[in-house]
Amino acid sequence: MNLRFVIPMMLTSFFELSVISIMRVTTSYRAIELDLSAAWIGILTAAFSILPVFLALRVGRFIDQGNDEKVVWAGTSLLVLSCAGFALTESITALLIFSALLGTGHLLLSIGMQVLCARQPGGPGTMERMLGNYMIATAIGQGAGPAIVGWAGGSAAIPPTHFLFTIGFGFAILSLLFSLVLRSKEKPTPPKQGAKPMPVTHLFRVPGFTIVFAVSIVTVVAQDLIVVYLPLLGTERNLGVDVVGSLLAVRAVSAVVSRLGFATLHRLLGTTQLLMISTMLGAVAYLCLAAPFPLYVMYPAIAVLGGALGIAVTAAISSVLSTVSNDVRGTANSLRTGGTRFGQVVIPFLAGLLAAAMGIAAVFVVVGASLAITASAVRLRKQGA
Repeated sequence: MNLRFVIPMMLTSFFELSVISIMRVTTSYRAIELDLSAAWIGILTAAFSILPVFLALRVGRFIDQGNDEKVVWAGTSLLVLSCAGFALTESITALLIFSALLGTGHLLLSIGMQVLCARQPGGPGTMERMLGNYMIATAIGQGAGPAIVGWAGGSAAIPPTHFLFTIGFGFAILSLLFSLVLRSKEKPTPPKQGAKPMPVTHLFRVPGFTIVFAVSIVTVVAQDLIVVYLPLLGTERNLGVDVVGSLLAVRAVSAVVSRLGFATLHRLLGTTQLLMISTMLGAVAYLCLAAPFPLYVMYPAIAVLGGALGIAVTAAISSVLSTVSNDVRGTANSLRTGGTRFGQVVIPFLAGLLAAAMGIAAVFVVVGASLAITASAVRLRKQGA
């Protein structure tokens, strides 16, 4: 294993996801401070993904020209800029603008880092191990962020948002510094002079790509919404910031543990079986969180959710990157990411309207049902194969 790549890659990813989780959870609390409605919070959540919807495919094409590292560096730079904006401003307009910039930075880092991992040299299983290390680092970051929010907020209903935005800014700088040493070892084959890039529609002709594309959208959105709406559910049920932070931390620890065994589970079960089981478990966990169960039920439910979605998201990414050639991996992964970001724009907006009309728990019911439908679709495809 190339530790000169793995260590800075994991540190960059850890600090990136710590930043994302701190800023997104804190943004929800800042919205509560500003007395914004659930519908407005849905719009804020959607703002995180609006620019990536339009930029994803262009970013993928740029990566396929051998610009992996430049995309990663641009992503960490945008993290620094957006975190500085959050720390220095307080208006709803500023929250929308810097949420959009934060989401764009996350897009660049996600696509660039995943392709960097896929292009590291090695024998069979190298890509799965590299992606596993990457996803472990992101899961730890996803847990560290809420834990920091819980520590800062204690038993208060609202944590010190400005202090947390400042911590996010510091973590963003660390992510930028570690990203500067990353290099791609296997560059894609340069396109011939005047050659047109592969049409996106051709990717959907790759066996299994369409279903993995759909699974990726649903599971990533489900993973995203829990970070945004669990603090709101906690406020609705009179749970302290420390309790909400500990729940999100349990979710992240579970995701780390599940990803440690990803390569083994992938070898034993295969992609299809792994996707079907993990999405169905995620559906059950979401529905348990929607019900007014006590904390001793919420903790194991969110642990199952973290592990299930950790496996499902990793399996979807691995499947996309392994089914296409090296010279179009950036395009394929950007298409997958663009699809997930589109889901993150539309679904949070609808979720905000639903929450405003029926309460926060209704969002959890709809997401759980979506995961169950996705698992059923994977099973039907397997039976029809």
